[in-house]
Amino acid sequence: MSAGKRLEGKRVFILGAGAPGGIAAAIAGLFRAEGAIIALASPDVEQAAAVADDCQAVGVVKIDILDERSIHDGVRQAAELLGGGIDVAINAAGVNRNAPLAEETADALLFQARIHFIGTALFIKEVAESMPNGGSIMTMSSVTAELTTPRLAAYAGSKAAADKVVKVAAVEYGDRGIRVNSLAPGLTSTPMTAAYFADEKVVGAFQREIPIGRLSTVDDIAAAALWLASDDCIATGDTIRVSGGAHLRRLPVARDFV
Repeated sequence: MSAGKRLEGKRVFILGAGAPGGIAAAIAGLFRAEGAIIALASPDVEQAAAVADDCQAVGVVKIDILDERSIHDGVRQAAELLGGGIDVAINAAGVNRNAPLAEETADALLFQARIHFIGTALFIKEVAESMPNGGSIMTMSSVTAELTTPRLAAYAGSKAAADKVVKVAAVEYGDRGIRVNSLAPGLTSTPMTAAYFADEKVVGAFQREIPIGRLSTVDDIAAAALWLASDDCIATGDTIRVSGGAHLRRLPVARDFV
């Protein structure tokens, strides 16, 4: 491996890379700089074109995380684009919706469960089948899976369930040399969280609860993902917090925003 290229020749597949400025885009850019060969997936292939250009991806496949057949077919198409297999796979698909539990419905709860819980489980299952030589699988958790705040029953509940799937998968696939982990950011500026960052009082309230005094960035998350993807890493079944210690305190509530 050449100096400074920690992922030289690694075949990397990233789902959820449709938005420039997002977590997946930052990971793709860093991984490419570290020598990886990258294939992307998104429900909107055209939207992902800019990210694909930036990371010199070998291609973009269409995957709808809500559709089991789409995940199955898309993973196999990505493996073909990468030359017949996958070494590193990252699921960064997600939505940001919140509501009081009193206003939730079965359909609304199932919608987030299908994306963050069921989608995660199926993603791990499918990409593991394209890792004949072992590899690293990552999913995106959240500090909200550990800390508790109102309005996040569907989001945080399904993220917490996915973290348990990660642990089970780490046990089941470990003897095949496949490591499975999740990354748990705190509040991070991305296209999905733009509404939070439009209010300085909200940002300030979150920042005050972080021991190191600043919010996590997409580059922080990409750096953590690089370690999990590299051959230097033996971690599996772990949730790696990327939050500046946010888990040591609490999540702000509405009264903190005034």
